[in-house]
Amino acid sequence: MNEWNFEELNKLCQQKNIPESIVYQKSLEWRWRRADFHAEKAKEIWAELFSKPVITQDSRFNEAVFSYEAHVEACIQSLHSMADMLAQIINVVILKNQFMEDGVYFKTLIGEMEKNGIAPLVTNYMKKLLNHEVFQYIDAFCNTIKHRRLINSKFRAEYGKDYRNESGIKFLQFNYKSKTYPETWGNDILEQYRFQMRELVTEVGLNINKFASEN
Repeated sequence: MNEWNFEELNKLCQQKNIPESIVYQKSLEWRWRRADFHAEKAKEIWAELFSKPVITQDSRFNEAVFSYEAHVEACIQSLHSMADMLAQIINVVILKNQFMEDGVYFKTLIGEMEKNGIAPLVTNYMKKLLNHEVFQYIDAFCNTIKHRRLINSKFRAEYGKDYRNESGIKFLQFNYKSKTYPETWGNDILEQYRFQMRELVTEVGLNINKFASEN
């Protein structure tokens, strides 16, 4: 996976008298670390649960499920906020602090940049992130548990031909803003979604650096 070089970005900003965004870069890095932390803790909890014989619905099982879900939710919240931190960096570096900090929204920035033909490559990758099914799931999940209700889950074990050959927690189907989101394995969120989200953010970041180097 490519890495977003913040040091390169900061040197370019210094050379070209572009406002610096270090505070937001550090916040983004911290969110990456927290997403990783919660993912690893969730996996440790699940591995520990099955290190001994398991009786579903006993107190040890229920406590493990509670802790696992809490870490998955925290991981999702950190992944979701990465888009907000990214938007702050874009507002500083590309739009030269056009918007006040509390008025920076991903869609608002895209609209402003498209209207004025600013950094079209960055805008394209911002739209890719915003429209990607992984981000849409994370956004819907995060806003649902934050503003509406918890998303229920169930324990699932499946083995054999044409099955996943895994046991774990599945978050149930839910609706958000007239769209239905499917049942999703917690492990898919911790592994696939986490890395896909990082890749989407990094693609935008690499093009922010490119913009800074060319302008």
